[in-house]
Amino acid sequence: MLRGVLFDLDGVLIDSLSSIGASLNFALAAVGRPPRPLASLRQRIGPPIEETAAALLGTDDPALVARFIACYRERYAATYLQETVPAAGLREVLAELAAMTTLAVATSKPEVYARELVANLGVGPFLNVVCGRSLALDAEPKAAVIARALAAFDGEAEGLVMVGDRSHDVVGAAVHGIPTIGVLHGMGSAEELRAAGAKWLADDLRALPRLLRAIARGDDLF
Repeated sequence: MLRGVLFDLDGVLIDSLSSIGASLNFALAAVGRPPRPLASLRQRIGPPIEETAAALLGTDDPALVARFIACYRERYAATYLQETVPAAGLREVLAELAAMTTLAVATSKPEVYARELVANLGVGPFLNVVCGRSLALDAEPKAAVIARALAAFDGEAEGLVMVGDRSHDVVGAAVHGIPTIGVLHGMGSAEELRAAGAKWLADDLRALPRLLRAIARGDDLF
C-alpha cells in the first residue's frame, strides 16, 4: 500500500540550475576564485552546501567555507524566487498525486527557502509538509531531514517512496528503509542513481503517476 511520497526539491520539483549556478559563481568570485561553466555545476547541486563549497574551493577550511556560503546566500536570497522555474508538469502532476496519497518535501535546501519556493510556485496546497535544513552550517545529512518529514506519516516509513535526482536522496531514504524513484530530468545521471541503489528510474515528473500506481498495485516492474 502506498502511504505517501517524499520529494526532493532542487532538480526534482524545480529547475534551479541557473539560480544556484549563478550564486555559486558569485561566491567563487567573492573569495577570489574563477567562475565555473554552468553545465559543470550541475553535479554540485543537491548535496549539503558545505560539501559543495568544499568541493569547489578544494578545501574544507571552516572559515573559507563559511565565507563562501555567506556570499552564496547573499545573492541566492535576493534572486531565487525570480530565477527558479518549476519542473515541467509540476502543478498537474502534484495535483494528480495529491488526490492519490500524501505528499511531502524533504530537501537539503534551507527550509526558509524551500517553503517560499513552493508557495511562490503555487503548489503548497498539495504538500502536507515541507522539511529542509536550518541555516546552520552543521552538514546535516539528508537522512536527518527525511526523519523530520516522517512526522507527516506518524513517524512510520512503511509504504513510503522517495523521489530524488541525486545519490544523497537515495542513500538518505535507504537509512529509513524507503525505496527511491530516481528521476532523470534533474542533476544526477542514471548511473549515479543506480549505483546509489535507486529501485526505479523515471524520465521526468510526468512519468510518476503511472509508475506510482503500478508500485501501489505491487506490479512486477523488473
